[in-house]
Amino acid sequence: MVNTSLAVEFKNVDKWFDDFHVLKNIDLKVLTGEKIVICGPSGSGKSTLVRCINSLEQHNSGNIIVHGKEVNKNQTKGTEVSSEVGMVFQQFNLFPHLTVKENLILGPMKARGLTKKEADDRAMRLLERVKIPEQVNKYPNQLSGGQQQRVAIARSLCMEPKIMLFDEPTSALDPEMIAEVLDVIIDLAQEGITMVVVTHEMGFAKKAADRMIFMDEGRIVETGTPDDFFNNPQTERCKLFLKQILQH
Repeated sequence: MVNTSLAVEFKNVDKWFDDFHVLKNIDLKVLTGEKIVICGPSGSGKSTLVRCINSLEQHNSGNIIVHGKEVNKNQTKGTEVSSEVGMVFQQFNLFPHLTVKENLILGPMKARGLTKKEADDRAMRLLERVKIPEQVNKYPNQLSGGQQQRVAIARSLCMEPKIMLFDEPTSALDPEMIAEVLDVIIDLAQEGITMVVVTHEMGFAKKAADRMIFMDEGRIVETGTPDDFFNNPQTERCKLFLKQILQH
C-alpha cells in the first residue's frame, strides 16, 4: 500500500539536450508504494524524466532525491541510488550470449554478493513469478518478444530494487504479446512496490495506476487519479490527447 514516505522527489528540475529544453521546472513527488503512470505525446520528456531517476540521464539544475539520497547532477557516482532502482526498457537489453538464468544471476552475484545457489534460487522464484520458469535454459533469441520482456522484468527484480521504472515496456512488442507483459506488471503493481511507468496503454493505466501524470513540451501539465484523469480532464491539451489516443 501507498504510505506517506517519499520514494522520489523532483524539485525544480531542468534538463537540456544542447539547445533543446527537454524538462522544464519539474516538481513531482512519488510516495513509497505508489504506482504512477506518465503519458503524453512523443517528445514531451516522459522517458527523459524516468531516466533521470536512475542516472541514465543527468539533469542540469534542480534536485532529484531517491529514498533520501540526492542524485548527482554531474553523475559520476550514481551507483548508490541506481542500485535501488530497477529499470525495464522498450528494448529488452538481454545479453544474447547468456541463457535466461545466466542473465538473471549475473547482477545479484556481482553487485549483491550472492552465492551461485542463492542467485539460482532467486532467479527461479522470479521466473515463476513472471510465468516462464520453463524458459530458464534458453537463449534470448529462442524466446518471443513478450517472453524476453518478462525475462527483463525478472532480471530487474533479481536485484531487489525499491523502485521499478518502466519506459514504454510494450512499445516494441507485437500486439498479441502486449497483454502478457502488462498482466505481469499489473501483478507486480498489486504487491506494493513503487512503480513509475511510461506507457500509452490506457487500459493498463486505468487498472494499475494510483495517479496519472500528463506531460507536454517538457512540463507536467496535469495530474490526477485515473478516474479524474479519464473522466474529467482539466486542460484542453489533455482532453485533445485523450481524444486522440482513446480512438485507437
